[in-house]
Amino acid sequence: MSRKKRTKKRKQKVSYHPLIFLGVVFLLFVSFVAGYKLAQWKTTKEVRISQKNTEMPSEENYQRRMPKEVIIPPRKIEPPPKAVVAVIIDDIGYTKEDAKRFATIDYPITLSIIPFTPFDTYSAKLAHKYNKAVMVHLPMEPNHSSEIIEKLEKRTKGMLLTSMKEKTIELLLEKETGRIPFAVAANNHMGSKFTSNEYKMEVVLNFLKHKGLFFVDSRTSRHSAVCKAAKSVGVAVLKRDVFLDNSKSLNYILKQLDQLAHIALRKGYAIAIGHPHLTTYKALLVGLPKLEKMGIKVIPVNEIYEGMLEGKYEGCFQKARIAKR
Repeated sequence: MSRKKRTKKRKQKVSYHPLIFLGVVFLLFVSFVAGYKLAQWKTTKEVRISQKNTEMPSEENYQRRMPKEVIIPPRKIEPPPKAVVAVIIDDIGYTKEDAKRFATIDYPITLSIIPFTPFDTYSAKLAHKYNKAVMVHLPMEPNHSSEIIEKLEKRTKGMLLTSMKEKTIELLLEKETGRIPFAVAANNHMGSKFTSNEYKMEVVLNFLKHKGLFFVDSRTSRHSAVCKAAKSVGVAVLKRDVFLDNSKSLNYILKQLDQLAHIALRKGYAIAIGHPHLTTYKALLVGLPKLEKMGIKVIPVNEIYEGMLEGKYEGCFQKARIAKR
């Protein structure tokens, strides 16, 4: 009996690959659509916000958004000084230390420099650097014997003598003023005899006038003819009110500063002359702030001269034209 061959049916395996592929495609499609819608929604929202911001604000909102007004406090206006003073320090030029000490003091004092001293030009430049007014301290003949004058001439070059002719005086003045740059004025070093000679002082004042400088009479003589000479030449001059340091005592110099204040308060201004002593320097450090507290302002000597020309202050023969406030 022949055995029938049984045909075995093989079970067919189901493939899931197409389903997975379709699923992935579907998910990608959904993600794309969702992303597109989300981007579209964001854009619409931004446009709405932009439109909202461009709307004209109401007056109330406008006032709210405006920055608050900045209130600037008024500037403190200092009252005018009750008086002014100038402090001239003579005999500068012999040492650098003298020039440095007084040039760097924290007040606008004035430095008067002797020509032909070892550090005359140096001192003038240093004083100018620190905004100090500069003067030429002109050596002039004192009332002494010929022997003493001869000794003084050896120590102090360029002394103006009453025996000199006009041309000689002018040539010497040209050399002396040429040694001191930035000078605004001149005053006499010694000179009790020379300043008493009206004609010789006219020569000096005429020269200074053409140089654009003015003169301060140190008043080393009660017989000074400076004011008379100034009137003849037609120039304004100033004169010293107080010598600070005839004594080198600190207390004495402080008392002299008090005297300076008294004179300034009486006539509106005053001029003091001192010398480059250490005690004078210390006294100024103590006394000048005290003057400031009294309402007295320290100014360069040229500002007093300008005030005199404007009629604020009296000069040798000029009367003040502007009433005191």
